[in-house]
Amino acid sequence: MSLRILFTFLMAALAVAGPFSGCKGCMEPPPTPHKAAMERITVEEDLIQKMTLPPRKGTIPTPTGEDSTVELVVALPSLPNHLNPFLEIDEWGYHIAMHHIYEGLLDRDLKTGKLVGALAESWSSDEKGSAYRFRLRPGVRWQDGRPFTVEDVVFTFNMLTMPKIDRGPFISDIDHAITRVDKFGPDEVRVVLSSPNIYFLDHLVELPILPAHVFFKGVSPKSRGSLSPVGTGPYRLLQWEGSDQLVLEKNEYYWGPTPDVGRVIFRRFPDSARSFVGIRRKQVHVLPRVTPAHYPDQITDTVSRDYELVRFVPPQFSYLLWNVANPMLADFRIRRALSMLIDRDRVIEKVFRGLATPCTGPFWQPGGLGDTKLENWPYDPAAGRDLLTQVDWVDHDGDGIRDKGGTPLRLVVLVPVAARQGTEMLQIMKSEFQKAGVDLVIVPTDWKLMGTHLRKRQFSAALLSWSGRPYEDFSPLFHSTGRYNYGVVYNTMIDQLLVSMRRTTRLESRFDFSVKLEDMLHAYLPMTFLVRPVWIGLVHRDFTNAIPTPHGFRYSQFKYAPRHPKDAESKKPASPSMNPAPPK
Repeated sequence: MSLRILFTFLMAALAVAGPFSGCKGCMEPPPTPHKAAMERITVEEDLIQKMTLPPRKGTIPTPTGEDSTVELVVALPSLPNHLNPFLEIDEWGYHIAMHHIYEGLLDRDLKTGKLVGALAESWSSDEKGSAYRFRLRPGVRWQDGRPFTVEDVVFTFNMLTMPKIDRGPFISDIDHAITRVDKFGPDEVRVVLSSPNIYFLDHLVELPILPAHVFFKGVSPKSRGSLSPVGTGPYRLLQWEGSDQLVLEKNEYYWGPTPDVGRVIFRRFPDSARSFVGIRRKQVHVLPRVTPAHYPDQITDTVSRDYELVRFVPPQFSYLLWNVANPMLADFRIRRALSMLIDRDRVIEKVFRGLATPCTGPFWQPGGLGDTKLENWPYDPAAGRDLLTQVDWVDHDGDGIRDKGGTPLRLVVLVPVAARQGTEMLQIMKSEFQKAGVDLVIVPTDWKLMGTHLRKRQFSAALLSWSGRPYEDFSPLFHSTGRYNYGVVYNTMIDQLLVSMRRTTRLESRFDFSVKLEDMLHAYLPMTFLVRPVWIGLVHRDFTNAIPTPHGFRYSQFKYAPRHPKDAESKKPASPSMNPAPPK
């Protein structure tokens, strides 16, 4: 009898407990990470609605009277169609958005070039360099007031593996290395790589962390976050007047020092000559880059008195790529002879008007890599002609073109149709080559078609350029499996050096490897390095600490130091208001 009573009691207890025992989720799967994140965002929205955000102004007042905002007017040749540096974006769009609106986990010290924390307060790696842990900086907020969380970091890294996203050139290098991203509590994340890669940290300087609550529906140039960006940087978007003017104002939520410049106005001057008119009228504070066509003629004494000339050699270079699989170019002595027919000094003078410098190798020497003692094969037409004769390229039929076995030494050189300076460089080379009995056929080509010819090795030579980072992994360009190895560079020693550079964790070792690699390229000559551009920027002398970087100036680092007492009293630039339209 007691057992029956006990059984009845248990059945009754289960029946009563059913509606209250939490079995609501017994027949449902657990919430996905995305759903859980969205639930947290909903809770955060309720909290944020109770906060008082700084008002966004619809118009830009002239800084007079009580308004002491320091304005900086920047002249650009064009404005972007979106402001998302994660995606394919033009140079000036990246210049505006990255490090001003958006930030990465890491950054570089502008003076020393060393890696420093940005959204990541600190980081560490395992002994092999194949796993990195990042501790996020506390107290960071997005520009709409939401807290910055580890979910945003995980979301951004997950976007690297999403298909059908047209990622930018710096971003596309990163996703090849990542195998897993793990959260460690509310403020730490670990990234595991498929193999050790010392360049991974350098890549993170250009990787903007995206807000998950803005881009959870997708990342595209037309996304709300791409047109109305929400970042963590020192500036946020205030006004965007189509293709004419774009204005940033300082971010009241910024975790770092408050910038001296409270408002940055990017104004479009489609004709570079008009930007100098704006400079003479004192309507422009910064011209990021002077074009060779206006240098040095437009740098008058008046301009030099009011503006500082900031010189910078970026990690870019142009080169003449040889198709070493072509029988005419298979012998390295042919490539050496042709290299000795190139007058770089004349190219720099005639094409760049002095705004270029000879390039001896791929590595950016200010970064501490590359062989500083290496020199190009000298411009020596007589020695070049003798070397061609030694390898039996002689003008047998008297038509002015060297030939061998009935085949004339005729080189078809591809150049992008929009590369005006590249075509001018080749015209100068053509004249020198012709004197030596080499027929250089210049073929301006649409870039898409040119890419097809390069991949199929349907060319003799090609004039190309490379735009990279201060510390660059050149495996795509020189490794035998590199996706940009169009010249069929196949050298096991070069492959080994590239792999060793990627796996080392010591900068000293990377330097030794870089010197050996440049020396091998100098001897093997799969390409002839030509010139690096020289950027000249103009910055009004009321602003100091204008430190150039590969992606332009950081306006949040500018210091306002007006030269005239009346300007110091009003705390505004010496130039007039930004309201006047660009000169016609």
